[in-house]
Amino acid sequence: TPGEGRHPPVGSWSPNVRHRMEPPFLGAPAATSADAWGRPPAFGRADDSVDLEDCDDFVEGGVELSPTREGRDACAEQDDVPTRCLLQLEQQELAQIWPPGAGPKALFLDYDGTLREFEARPEMATPTPDILDILGSLDACQSFVPHIISGRDANFLEEHFGAFGRFTLIAEHGFQISQPAAPGQPRCWQLWEQYGGNVRYFKDHENWKSIMRAEIQRLVASAPGSHLEEKQSSLVWHYREVPDEVQGEAVAEAAVKSLEQLREKENIKDVRISNGHKVVEVSYRNVRKGLVMRRLCEEKAIFGDAFTGVLAVGDDVSDETMFEAAPSDFLTIKVGAAPTAARFRV
Repeated sequence: TPGEGRHPPVGSWSPNVRHRMEPPFLGAPAATSADAWGRPPAFGRADDSVDLEDCDDFVEGGVELSPTREGRDACAEQDDVPTRCLLQLEQQELAQIWPPGAGPKALFLDYDGTLREFEARPEMATPTPDILDILGSLDACQSFVPHIISGRDANFLEEHFGAFGRFTLIAEHGFQISQPAAPGQPRCWQLWEQYGGNVRYFKDHENWKSIMRAEIQRLVASAPGSHLEEKQSSLVWHYREVPDEVQGEAVAEAAVKSLEQLREKENIKDVRISNGHKVVEVSYRNVRKGLVMRRLCEEKAIFGDAFTGVLAVGDDVSDETMFEAAPSDFLTIKVGAAPTAARFRV
């Protein structure tokens, strides 16, 4: 890659570090013998999966990562760098992490709260003409490899952004992915499937959703103005329209505790519960934006076409997994004032 002497490709794989990896995307090239990591082609089936929450030293892309906020805080004295205002980024520092004219650069852009401000209901927050113009300009720039990585479902992303032929669309925080199609071909969507097979027909998936759905419906009844949104990989309780904001926040805090207790009682192991911007979400534990971003960057590096710059931008709890998974040579930007692992803030 041009400029590698001064600017090593970001997200590159180190052969000198012990690796324990997540199963790759279904869209990754199939290996016929051992793959680029020295794994047999059977890797990625259910019996090879890694329980991230039980790993003390999860390693990805040659960088040792802490998969949870607790793990990251434990190492705060060693690797925490204070978040700075983006305006404090000097040109010399920018040139190191975003070298001018030196190969392909990846953009990982969140949608709600980042590209588009929030609305009372998600279906109202469609992209404005200005947003579409900006994305069109990015799509036309051959040096950028753009991604929209969102909690929105595949239908929404394809309806509004499917016409941008060079964009990779990543739905439900990484549960589904649509990479650019060949000219004249329609987009297709693939699942990041932890279990193998199609999750829509996986019995345990329907079981936990049935259990959690009943509890969230109880929350909807207790907080007028809130509503339940169901996606393929998650259940989301929205409370932005609850008239009493204090009541809504109190119910949300209690909801997280009650859902956690329900998860323990029912021995549901493969979901996580998070409290974001006016939402409480129950989703697959191993569907995370950070894993998706790192996997795509590592695949580029392993196949000899590493990104020379990576930008990740987001505003919510789900975006923190990108910031936490990012090596020091990624440009990570937090939108808003909440605590963050990003290097910069706007």
